[in-house]
Amino acid sequence: MKTVFRVFGITVVLTALCVPQPCFGITPEGLTSLQNQGTGITIVDVRNGREYTLGHIPNAINIPARIVPVKALPPLGRVIVYGDGIQTGVAMKAAAALNRKPGIQAEILEGGYAAWQASHLPSTGRRGVRAERFHFITYQELQQATADNKNIVLVDLRYADAARKAGSPGRLSADGNRLSNLSERIPNVDIITLGLENRGSAMRAGEVSIAAIMGDSGRSANRFYVLVDSGNGSAEKVARRLAAAGITSVAILAGGERALKRKGLPGLTTQVTKD
Repeated sequence: MKTVFRVFGITVVLTALCVPQPCFGITPEGLTSLQNQGTGITIVDVRNGREYTLGHIPNAINIPARIVPVKALPPLGRVIVYGDGIQTGVAMKAAAALNRKPGIQAEILEGGYAAWQASHLPSTGRRGVRAERFHFITYQELQQATADNKNIVLVDLRYADAARKAGSPGRLSADGNRLSNLSERIPNVDIITLGLENRGSAMRAGEVSIAAIMGDSGRSANRFYVLVDSGNGSAEKVARRLAAAGITSVAILAGGERALKRKGLPGLTTQVTKD
């Protein structure tokens, strides 16, 4: 019996040593404080190159998440990693991969680039004027994101779309088919449903109340809103209203109801991001 306990004890120790270092988080304000103090840090943006080019934290270097594990890097010391703010699992895996490299201690920027923007901190994307652009997310990406990120809130606009189409609230899409059950397709996530009962009949395209989304508690803080429409473009109109109200942590489910019906399988008509 003693031998068994000795072997078990050794196994536990070896297992603990093999676990990657934890990825602690730092807030945007905390990162700003480090920058102002002149602390030697490296900021790594793990989004794709296109996203990085459109706007990033000043002095951040771009290493897309997919190549982080195989990228040869010098001992960078303390590293702050950030992604888009919604797919937190991507940034966490990248930070874990960096922590396995010699001489690197990586931690996560809480809320990612979305939180940085929401805090109105300096960004290269603020220079000049560029065309309107929306952040689209696929059905599969949304499923993974909600598994990793508990701050995601789905804003269901499909009933409001149906109300506008039929002149009264309903549970049918514009093509007359019954709407998919959003809570079944994307489980275990907060959902704000707009357009049900008498609230929907008063809505017009692009006139969704910001208060209806935020609620009395002002729940926009640390939340990432994903807009789900009927695939008719109403999500873009709501995204514009949210941006005008200073809420930038917003994404749109590409394909809307069509993506939900197909569960993201090939065949849906994808929406094109405007640059």
